[in-house]
Amino acid sequence: MKNRSNKKFSIFIKVLLMHIFILALLDINFLKILGSEDNKVEIGNQVKFVNLKSISLEEIEKNREKIKQKKKELEELKKKKRLEELSKKKKLEEEKKKKLEEEKKKKLEEEKKKKLAAEKKKKLAAEKKKKLEIEKKKRLDEERRKAELKKLKKDEIEELQNYEIAKLEKELEELEKIEALIKQQNIRNAQLTDAEQRYILTIKAKIENNWLIPHNTKHDKICNVIVNQLPSGKVTSVKIHGCKGDSIYIDSLINAVWKSSPLPIAPDIEVFQDIIVLQFEEPN
Repeated sequence: MKNRSNKKFSIFIKVLLMHIFILALLDINFLKILGSEDNKVEIGNQVKFVNLKSISLEEIEKNREKIKQKKKELEELKKKKRLEELSKKKKLEEEKKKKLEEEKKKKLEEEKKKKLAAEKKKKLAAEKKKKLEIEKKKRLDEERRKAELKKLKKDEIEELQNYEIAKLEKELEELEKIEALIKQQNIRNAQLTDAEQRYILTIKAKIENNWLIPHNTKHDKICNVIVNQLPSGKVTSVKIHGCKGDSIYIDSLINAVWKSSPLPIAPDIEVFQDIIVLQFEEPN
């Protein structure tokens, strides 16, 4: 029985010493906790003296609870600190990640801006080149058009001149023919038989009867009219020659000839003339 008590006491002493050692490590003033000067413990390089008889079981239990509580608080503090460190580390990692993402985003935006700027520059250069090419083409087309127009104008002028010359030559030739015809007719008229003279005078009289001369017209006294006709007397063409009158006067004489168609028929085939040259004076 006595040995069992000694054994319990020995265990108790060991536990107590362990707690005291823990308190010393935690830098707790054990003397203050116990609240007695008799329970004196000097903590330095070694434990000098502990009066174990003055310590009750209740005080030991209280100290044990305090140690547990302190240990719990330390563990919670350590846990809290660890969580804070983890949170801080996580925050730093997130900030670092965010910063890297922002830098990456910024870099991508800068690259995008550079790419857009390069594309814009390239596009502007292409547009400028295209504009210059269009302007050059327009200028060349205009120069070509002017050259062609100049050549065409020159060709037209030459062609027109040639046409005018040919026309004048033809008119001159025709005029010479008419003059020759008139001379020939005058010579023939001087040699007409009575039947031919009566035939010519009959034609001339019919035309004069149909000739309505407008008032206030300017004209010369004599107008030569060259009439082409068929044997039936139908007029096929009328030409005026050597008549110095205005257009109204000349048109009135031409209309009179056409109005007289068909002309009087020749009494004999030998008397008929397909081309007749008549001289008209303004009738009284």
